[in-house]
Amino acid sequence: MQAIFGITRPSAGTLHIGGDACTIRSPVDAIANGIVYVPEDRGKQGAVLGLPIYQNVTLPSLSQTSRSGFLRLANEFALARKYTERLELRAASLDQVMGNLSGGNQQKVVIAKWLATKPRVIILDEPTKGIDIGSKAAVHAFMAELAAEGLAIIMISSEIPEILGMSDRVIVMRDGLIAAELSRSELSPETLVRHAAGIGPKGHAAGIGPKGHEPGTGMQP
Repeated sequence: MQAIFGITRPSAGTLHIGGDACTIRSPVDAIANGIVYVPEDRGKQGAVLGLPIYQNVTLPSLSQTSRSGFLRLANEFALARKYTERLELRAASLDQVMGNLSGGNQQKVVIAKWLATKPRVIILDEPTKGIDIGSKAAVHAFMAELAAEGLAIIMISSEIPEILGMSDRVIVMRDGLIAAELSRSELSPETLVRHAAGIGPKGHAAGIGPKGHEPGTGMQP
């Protein structure tokens, strides 16, 4: 996912959006093509914890909140308010420092930040990791709303109930390769674990990868 967003350089392959080939060399290219990325580690990669909420939301959208090279505070607050209200952010004010929010509310701010860029594709890497049940339900509900509006969502998750509840299609990765592609009708906990562990339908190890390569046990559908 970081390669798709331009953070790391891919070793091979091409990227197409809506049938059109895209060249992504940096996050700037990704954002210009409508791709945004909500990282797993929001504290280190997704937010600037020392800045207030409104500045975190508007960082990728400064062209919307400035005129002649000068930031317009009213525009920043208006943009931040629009998307944080949509995500039902719980905070004393938009001036509140990001680092003082709960994990769930920090995640909402990071998602709001990228939605403000009006993307075509949003990548959510472990979107509910480390947040409370209430915030998790709110994020799931909002993901469903975005998908219904036509936004393409790629979710990376290691939680089987989350995968089963939120996915229309699942790609199971194992040892850096695609182990399986499953539709909603094919999804079950047993099927996901079997493909992730490289276990065939009769309990035998599946031959994915070079001969003699031992199957891995990590799963990131």
